[in-house]
Amino acid sequence: MAILYMSIGILLLLICYSFYKRYVPVQGIKKVTTVDCASTTISYVDVRHFHEMKQNPCQKAIHIPLPYLERQHAEIPYKEVVVIVPDSISRNLSIRQLKKHGYQVKGYMCAERCV
Repeated sequence: MAILYMSIGILLLLICYSFYKRYVPVQGIKKVTTVDCASTTISYVDVRHFHEMKQNPCQKAIHIPLPYLERQHAEIPYKEVVVIVPDSISRNLSIRQLKKHGYQVKGYMCAERCV
C-alpha cells in the first residue's frame, strides 16, 4: 500500500513540475517591442515554427524552432538574447531552456498571441 501512495505522490510531483514549467512565467523578463539593430552583443532568437516565421520574419534573428533549441543552442553567438515567440507557453519553455544553458535572456518579443 505504501508503494502505491509513493507512486501516486511521484506522479503528482511530475504533473505539478510540468504545469509549472509550461504555464508559470519566468520572473524578471520584460517584453521588448522593437529590434535594436545597433546592438552587437545581443542575439535575437526566433523560436517560432517555420510556417509562423515565414509570415512575419525578423531579419536579424537566428531561427531555431523550440523543439530544436536543446541541441542547437550552441549556434547562438552571444550569451545575451532576446527571444521571439508565438505564444506564452513557448515563451516560458524557451526562456527556461536558454537560462539552463547559461544564456542571459534580456527580453522577449511576441509575434502573435502572447499575454
